[in-house]
Amino acid sequence: MTSLKQSLKFAALGLAAVAAAVGLSTALPQPTQAQTGLTIFGGVEPEYRLGYLIDFNTPYSTNARYYLNIMRTKLPRDVISLEVDYPDTFTEIGGRIDPNKIELRSGDWRGGEAIPLKVVDLYEDENRIEIIPEEPIPANTNLVLVLSDVRNPRRYGYHYFNLRVMYQGDVINQYAGTWPMEIASDTNQRR
Repeated sequence: MTSLKQSLKFAALGLAAVAAAVGLSTALPQPTQAQTGLTIFGGVEPEYRLGYLIDFNTPYSTNARYYLNIMRTKLPRDVISLEVDYPDTFTEIGGRIDPNKIELRSGDWRGGEAIPLKVVDLYEDENRIEIIPEEPIPANTNLVLVLSDVRNPRRYGYHYFNLRVMYQGDVINQYAGTWPMEIASDTNQRR
């Protein structure tokens, strides 16, 4: 008789524990799904990774040139402005971008014909560049954003430059991708 009583007691305790666990798990915030694959240092999802090329990529170089490629697949509609933000660490260790040496070109790799620009603003306190072309850029156009006479940071590092685009008819910028840049690495690079 005691064993039946004990079994019922354990069953009731087990049910109570399951009910408490279910109730607690629904009350707490659920974790988001982890990335697939192995990521050691973090990174950019492949569909958002943008290509780039850097000339004169040495520490503290004052004439580095960044070619930031924007694939046509990132521009499904006409573009009226581009915005690039870069991390605080870039400027904290001596990096600097010259707003007078920024241009937008059509094409890929190092680009071709220059696209006339109405506005190029560098907001140093926000680590942000805003670029407005004179005319909307047609959809499905390959672009290259060229930053010349960049002063590289004093030491090597990865810096993520993010691209946001405002399409014709929109009122806010939309994230289009990230350039995960290896800067001041003593080499000319294409990624």
